[in-house]
Amino acid sequence: MILRRIYMLVPTRHHAEEVVKDLMFARVNRQHIHTIAKPGMDLKELPAATIRQRSGFTAQLESWLWDINLLLFFAAIAIMLIGVWASEWLLVAGCLAAVALSVALGYYFSGQVHQAHIDDFDVPLKHGEILLLVDVPRWRVSQVERRIRQQHPEVELGGVGWGIDALGI
Repeated sequence: MILRRIYMLVPTRHHAEEVVKDLMFARVNRQHIHTIAKPGMDLKELPAATIRQRSGFTAQLESWLWDINLLLFFAAIAIMLIGVWASEWLLVAGCLAAVALSVALGYYFSGQVHQAHIDDFDVPLKHGEILLLVDVPRWRVSQVERRIRQQHPEVELGGVGWGIDALGI
């Protein structure tokens, strides 16, 4: 299941522990909370992020999917032109459907899903802040953000991305 990932910058470990407790009180499952900090920082009480979550794998995956979408678009256009030249109208219709699908996916992916990535938080992490990745269904994003703003004004909300539990990203 694809979940929306809320990025939260927390100034200290103590604050991070309080935020995690509050998130769990708000019925966010502990397995959907992930913590990233600079190397050597003690995070034993906090849920750790996986290697894929730390590496920014989602940014790489987005790039690959975008490239595949562009390849699909231009291949469908080229095949469609060949179909027009050969008067193969069924092939042209299939290519038009592929072009429409590619455009719709590209519009949704780039226009509707605003992304934050791990790389955006390199500087705060180097300065000792802690990054919490909180995965929730899309309909809960504003609810969780509102609760964190009210309960923890020291937390900086850094944007929203996405994650897939089954893939560990």
